Amino acid sequence: MKNANIESSIIRSVWSSVSAINTQILLQLSDSDLIHQIYRQVDQTSALSSEERQSLINYISSKIMLIRDMAES
Repeated sequence: MKNANIESSIIRSVWSSVSAINTQILLQLSDSDLIHQIYRQVDQTSALSSEERQSLINYISSKIMLIRDMAES
């Protein structure tokens, strides 16, 4: 199955959600919990298809190291 493209507004929502999470909490969450925390926040504000949801999860997963690096700095 080909991943759906993620709209730029969704990507902005991801990074807005990341910046809204308390740094200490962000660093304490497991990768899986962090992915789902961000996903839930974005999903609340966007009507996503199942394909878009999977693409969103894949996108967040691919950015976990960057998210953690940003939180540590």
